[in-house]
Amino acid sequence: MPTSNALSLAETLGWLDITDAGLLQASAAGWKVQSAAGYEAALRCILLHYVEAHKPDWLQNATYGRSRVLSFCPVGVRQVFVEAGLAGQPTGEVVDFWDLLAGIARGLQKDRLLAIGREGERLTLAYEEARTGSKPHWTAIDSNQDGYDVLSVVSKDNRTLLSIEVKTSRAGADGALHLTRHEWEIAVERTEHVFHLWDLRVAPPRLATISMEVMAKHIPADAGAGGWEMVEVPFAAFKDLFSQTDL
Repeated sequence: MPTSNALSLAETLGWLDITDAGLLQASAAGWKVQSAAGYEAALRCILLHYVEAHKPDWLQNATYGRSRVLSFCPVGVRQVFVEAGLAGQPTGEVVDFWDLLAGIARGLQKDRLLAIGREGERLTLAYEEARTGSKPHWTAIDSNQDGYDVLSVVSKDNRTLLSIEVKTSRAGADGALHLTRHEWEIAVERTEHVFHLWDLRVAPPRLATISMEVMAKHIPADAGAGGWEMVEVPFAAFKDLFSQTDL
């Protein structure tokens, strides 16, 4: 690797600091790599710094186990995993590494899902303002414990409060919504409540407004000593209710 590339990589991975005198020195992260106990340990440290800095696409496979990562990551990256001793026997240290990598992947996945969810909530805010002539309240920004995301009104003529739970998918009919028991119990308690399902795979996005009666057909019931906590419902179950919007 040319020196310029090596310096660029070291800077990207946060291994370098600049002193007051303008000199380069190793940062805390750089010293961690430098002081690693052996070649394999150093490579493992480098891998973690790399995925945290670059968030590569193959990282999402870590939540499914190491075989998925080793199958989908680039050949060069796979070679680093092999040389770092992470593709062999599952020793305690190896298991700890893969668990840590899966944790990073889950955090990244949550960030992506949150960003998609926020996009749907913004669409609902714009849609409701156009539909009712009143600016709705973005409840989810203040608290995610209320059990709904947006508080609007029933119509321009009916100012009864309408709570809205927003579910968003970039996969269209192949996507699914996940509804927690808490969200459903809150919905049941509300006087007026609907679900907004946004399909972002098309432009402009499509919206399905789902009533409590329609959604109730897909809610499980407790049985025996068991109780449900979350239900997954495919968007395809409501395919006839989606319509194009002007947003």
